[in-house]
Amino acid sequence: MDSLLAVHVTGVAPGAHRIEWDETYATGPVDVSAHRLPDASDAPVARVGGARGGARLDTPDLARPYFRIAPMDAAALVVARRDVPLEGCVNFRDLGGYRTDEGRRVRWGRVFRSGHMANLSAAGKRDFATLAIRAVCDFRMAEEREAENADLPGTPALATLGIPPGVGDRQYFHRVFASTRDPAVVLEAVHETMRAIVRNAGSRYARMFDVLLAAHDGAVLLNCSAGKERTGIGAALFLSALGVPRDTVCHDFLLSRTYFPALSEVARVRVKYGVRTDTDDEAIALVMPLLETHVSYLDAAFDAIEQAYPSVDDFLARVCGVGVAERRELREIYTC
Repeated sequence: MDSLLAVHVTGVAPGAHRIEWDETYATGPVDVSAHRLPDASDAPVARVGGARGGARLDTPDLARPYFRIAPMDAAALVVARRDVPLEGCVNFRDLGGYRTDEGRRVRWGRVFRSGHMANLSAAGKRDFATLAIRAVCDFRMAEEREAENADLPGTPALATLGIPPGVGDRQYFHRVFASTRDPAVVLEAVHETMRAIVRNAGSRYARMFDVLLAAHDGAVLLNCSAGKERTGIGAALFLSALGVPRDTVCHDFLLSRTYFPALSEVARVRVKYGVRTDTDDEAIALVMPLLETHVSYLDAAFDAIEQAYPSVDDFLARVCGVGVAERRELREIYTC
């Protein structure tokens, strides 16, 4: 198990964080320091020594602090809050910190993933600007971008990599919701969508990797409406190319359970797909498979890859243009 998964960073007040760990990571005293730089190579701006189990650090002057935790009985780690709390944004989080099969770590603050940013407030835009995002890989279709439009600070380069949110075309889930009142049918439609994405959208993910390979400076954002399925597959392919183990890739995928506000998105999805039911409770039950996150969704995508190709690495090479040389370059850029 990646020791990073035993450490949790949460915001407890404006400008204050609590870093906690369990005994699978460290049993003795731990020194914790807060830093401005994602690799924690700068002088600390706050420090707590000899903490056991957790520590609170106040960093009111830092938009996004990074924390170095140094136990006496385990390897030091750099950690950060996994989610990036941008006001008005959905499911925005950092892909940093995960351990690869070579013992390296994905760099913090280099690749983010998110859902739509249509409601990004002035404060959210201010905080977005601090992330130095230079490129966005947007997997939404044109009509989704029009309905969920946002002017992003810094005018990052936009790669429009439209992938239908369904099987075949953008009307897929309209047809599903018009034909059934059974949530199990919608659940299977999501599984089939995940399979269709990896079968049909390989060129879009190949372009995503082109953007990632070109981004030697600044950060890249992977983005779609919910930040769960199309973005989830993109993030999974990216982490897999870096050598992050499958169980950790699944862990990251499932974090949408925590960071995607499923219930508050019901109204948007009902409008988006024209969902008509007799009662609100029936509508909620019907759309929830599309708003929830299950490990079976990612399993469906990986199963579709592994049924058609000898391995995920072979899929990356043959479909996404990410062979041995490209994986080596990605690891040089995005791991340390």
